[in-house]
Amino acid sequence: MEIRFSNPFGATRHRCEGRREGNWIVFRCPLCPGFERRINLVTGDMVRRGEDADDLLHEGSWAPVGLKEGGSTLN
Repeated sequence: MEIRFSNPFGATRHRCEGRREGNWIVFRCPLCPGFERRINLVTGDMVRRGEDADDLLHEGSWAPVGLKEGGSTLN
């Protein structure tokens, strides 16, 4: 399973770092203290913490250890 989130609009982008914590994939922004997006692998629920500006896009991807990403890029 691979999880990606992105926005096609021309916003300023911050690359979030993703890691697994139990049933959750947690994305944190190294540039915005307190910004976090969590996606539950079992329920599909998503929780966002922290604020971001309207012209700022947080994006990231996560793949399980051992699963190599194919040559695609984030949009």
